[in-house]
Amino acid sequence: MKQYNRIMLGEGSKYISDCLKNNYIGIGFLKDYDLSSIPYDDEHEWRQKLIAKFLEVNSDKSAVTARNSIGFLWTICYGLKRGDVVLASNGEGGYCVAEILGDYYYAPNHALPHRREVKWLNVVIPRSAMSQKLKNSTGSIGTCCNVTKYADELQHLIATTETSSAATTATAAMEQEKPAKPSRQEPYRERSLHRLLANYLLEHNIQSKTIFHESSNRADQAQKWVHPDMVGVEYNEFQEAATRSLLKAAETKEYIALYSYELKRVISSDHQLKEYYFQALSNSSWANYGYLVAFEISEDVMEEMARLNRAFGIGVIKLSPYSDDTKELFPAKRNELDYYTIDKLCRINPDFKNFITKVTKVINAPTEVLDDVKGGLRKFCDKGFSSQDEILAYCSESHIPC
Repeated sequence: MKQYNRIMLGEGSKYISDCLKNNYIGIGFLKDYDLSSIPYDDEHEWRQKLIAKFLEVNSDKSAVTARNSIGFLWTICYGLKRGDVVLASNGEGGYCVAEILGDYYYAPNHALPHRREVKWLNVVIPRSAMSQKLKNSTGSIGTCCNVTKYADELQHLIATTETSSAATTATAAMEQEKPAKPSRQEPYRERSLHRLLANYLLEHNIQSKTIFHESSNRADQAQKWVHPDMVGVEYNEFQEAATRSLLKAAETKEYIALYSYELKRVISSDHQLKEYYFQALSNSSWANYGYLVAFEISEDVMEEMARLNRAFGIGVIKLSPYSDDTKELFPAKRNELDYYTIDKLCRINPDFKNFITKVTKVINAPTEVLDDVKGGLRKFCDKGFSSQDEILAYCSESHIPC
């Protein structure tokens, strides 16, 4: 039976261009270790030998990380058979499609040295054309993911999205005749991610607001790890007005939840993780819930991330341009509000003070004007998107991979 797998060709699909040019897919675990000499007729024995080697080379990693990494290595090198199909994100909202042609070979001194020869089909499947279930599966964390159960849908997508090979070939030939220009992908800015997070939070009934650090009092701008990047509020909305009024009067702290978010572009190493995690911990001490949010998260830090979450309670969100693919990897633990820190932030940052003021007005608003007051809060807070096309246009303008 033909297999279909979604694969990642480096973090953020950064090696997709080289793979397309040289007709291969690859993986980078144990990159200095040629696997050709290791018998692979017994998969269990092969995995055990490579897990031991992985732990020898990566003494700071756990057995769980080793098993996952070697599992991905097996899939790419030997699990996929000739004729199987792989989908690789192109970083622009689509998936390039290839058929496996050759067996495993080793290409030393390259980022992805463990390789398979492939034939790239003249197909790019738009993510927007996929069913919701297929989107969820292809968006899962991991170097590769088996999506064979969606074979019928994928076959249909491949058949209906194939472009004219003649036109494509002609265009490619014309492009090759042009003088080569050095390509430089402009990096996206961290703050460009704020609207993506705001869009995701709106779908979870959380209003959020960017806190501009540069607007803080000059005397306090130099303080380290004080300001959250974004803040949010969630109201406990019962259907009956009488119930909402009772909750506000009797248990105000149960009526709302305040959130704090620290955003980063990439978390790729243990050092980065610890620095960013404790920055989020410091910046979120005032809130009910604190989160570290990143657009790209390396699999290598997942185990340590889980440990930090158990110990300190800061949650972690892996952000995607698509709200349905944004994942809460680890939930945040609830804390009581720290009013002394809230007071300090109100004194040093006008954005934060205005946010708290408007949140409080909603709490204190009489029923007859409550909707108007909430409307004022919504206008003040960060906006989301009205359509998928608007998201894609925003990501393109902001140089965010999608």
